[in-house]
Amino acid sequence: MRRSIRLVSGVIFFAWFSSHCGSNPHSGDGDIGTGGTSSDDLPPLVGDPGLIFDNLDPDEQSDAGPSVGDAGAVEIRGCGDSIVQLGEACDDGNSNGGDGCSATCAELENGFACPVPGQPCISTVVCGDGRISGAEQCDDGNLASLDGCSSGCLLESGWSCPVAGLRCQAAACGDGIIAGFEQCDFGSAPTAGCSNCQIDDGFDCTASACAATVCGNQTVERGEQCDDGNSRPFDSCYQCRREPSCSNGVCQSACGDGQRFGNEACDDGNNRDGDGCSASCEIETGYACADAAASPPATLALPIVYRDFIGEGNSNRSTLSCYNPITGSPSVSKPLPCFHIDFNGLVADGIPGVVELNLGIDGRPVYRCPGGDCTQNPGHLFTGSGNTRPNFNGPGPFSEWYNSTSINAKEVDRELTLTRNVAQGTYVYDANGAFYPLNGLGWVAQGDEHVADPGCANNVSFTSETHFWFEYQGGERFVFDGDDDLWVFVNGKLAIDLGGLHGSQSGSFVLDSDTDGSGPDTANGTAVTTTPHGGTVSGVNLGLSVGGVYDISLFHAERNECGSNFKVTLKDFNKPKSVCASTCGDGVVASDELCDDGPGGNDGAYGHCGANCRSRGPYCGDGVQQAAEACDDGENMSGYGQGCAPGCVLPARCGDARIDGLFGETCDDGVNDGSYQSCTNTCRRAERCGDGVRQDPEQCDDGNLLSGDGCSHHCAFERIR
Repeated sequence: MRRSIRLVSGVIFFAWFSSHCGSNPHSGDGDIGTGGTSSDDLPPLVGDPGLIFDNLDPDEQSDAGPSVGDAGAVEIRGCGDSIVQLGEACDDGNSNGGDGCSATCAELENGFACPVPGQPCISTVVCGDGRISGAEQCDDGNLASLDGCSSGCLLESGWSCPVAGLRCQAAACGDGIIAGFEQCDFGSAPTAGCSNCQIDDGFDCTASACAATVCGNQTVERGEQCDDGNSRPFDSCYQCRREPSCSNGVCQSACGDGQRFGNEACDDGNNRDGDGCSASCEIETGYACADAAASPPATLALPIVYRDFIGEGNSNRSTLSCYNPITGSPSVSKPLPCFHIDFNGLVADGIPGVVELNLGIDGRPVYRCPGGDCTQNPGHLFTGSGNTRPNFNGPGPFSEWYNSTSINAKEVDRELTLTRNVAQGTYVYDANGAFYPLNGLGWVAQGDEHVADPGCANNVSFTSETHFWFEYQGGERFVFDGDDDLWVFVNGKLAIDLGGLHGSQSGSFVLDSDTDGSGPDTANGTAVTTTPHGGTVSGVNLGLSVGGVYDISLFHAERNECGSNFKVTLKDFNKPKSVCASTCGDGVVASDELCDDGPGGNDGAYGHCGANCRSRGPYCGDGVQQAAEACDDGENMSGYGQGCAPGCVLPARCGDARIDGLFGETCDDGVNDGSYQSCTNTCRRAERCGDGVRQDPEQCDDGNLLSGDGCSHHCAFERIR
């Protein structure tokens, strides 16, 4: 800082001078500003070509004195003039301490840099730089909170951050605070659902308690992808897992179902982040995921929806049909539920062509009415040889077969468990001659239906519906053996047609075979072979593209009193589950790693990561003082004074000969005896020149360390000449 002072009148000057300087010890010779006559103290003459102060202190007589500029100008210089001069380490434009530049401008204070003279100093303590400095308690290399080290580099409760720049970890399992890799922590008392600070399978935990998960309570709990409050499959949520969503035949696989389809980078069977495969089925940073190398599961469960109907002659409430067999119209005077006219008929024969080649907009088979004339349907009112009842009675009765909202249908949800045939690589469900899944269930259990034939004593008036999804690669095979009606659709298109009330028949299809492992042998993505009613049809175009995910829909009906057969064989439809693991040694700290020093690292040496990336070698904070450490008390949380500081260094303290302005110090000369011009034992400035109070041996003290303003930076009078 430079000041330019111009003399306007002797009166003005002396008024200014006397307000800034103490009494002149030479007052007997004539005080400055009083009109004394001493030749040494003569006041300047108004209009003198220049105004120059000379220091009256004999020690200062050798000073060159302030430079003379233009007429009447005086240059002010010293600590606080914004110029770094000889003997100064900094000059921030003031002579205050505790702001980065010491009160004497002789020292940079600890934790500061003062790059631009005259400008405020800058703290060199940077939270997030991976170095612990200043008043920081931790620094994990980021500015995120809730990871152990806050955005202000303060240690968060329940955490330990032993190594600067590395991930923090839980202080201790059992301290009642969830931190690090912990999923739960209720203190030292055992808690059902929480073991070793991890949530047990089948439980969900809040911060205060654990409880067994309940699928169907309409609350999405841990491990659940959805919860719609019911056990019904094929409504987008089944057993609290999302089902694939299909639009115009093309399906989007459900992330988290445990089957990795081609449109997913991984699928580990859940929708949790932090385990390698994210909630959106993307591989997380620091992880590698691969298809499970283990053998395929021994069983495969397919959800299946049964809809029970009351067969003719089996109703406990009415002997009349709910439908007019000629018009297909409902009868209005009959109590419900009624027996269904399409069920409990006599065996006729297989009747292909009863349903349309494509599923309806509701995803269900559609009764064919060519040109709008349902009488042209080959099964319509067909009786066959010697029968009196039609096999199909029109679109009205048929529309109830796969409609759970019909008052005549009672839905029962179950699963088909297919068993793996290792030798053939297939999954098979075989209940030929004994397919009675609704015995004692449905209308019979409710008391509205009885079993007409005591010799059979089985509930065999029902339909079945199941779906499963697959990624088309070529070579997939489906085989069905049984009775009665069966229609199988792939991508919404009819692939097997075994319609009609008949004895056991077989139908199958094989999608484009893959004989050399390079993909389908034909390029058009079609079913090479379908087998409806013993006839073979080749090249049925199902509109498939390699890698696409598609739905196979099976619709079945059991409509005869005695005998029920059902066998399903699947091959190459199931997809593998992803297994993910963090990659120790890639230099990326994955979510389940404490550290990762990268290739060639992780050797467990001091400050290094251990071989499994989940432990560390000796480190600052392990409670053992190593050669590279000044101290290590295991906590290392002393910020100032006694103990050990973060980074295993001695903490800043009064008397370490460093001015730690961040901790309130304004002075520290290492002795701190409180003598004149030194520091107190609390690291504050003792009496000194520049404190604004004149004391021996000072001649004056104008509160600064500047020369050229009447009182020098050594607190001696300056004279005018």
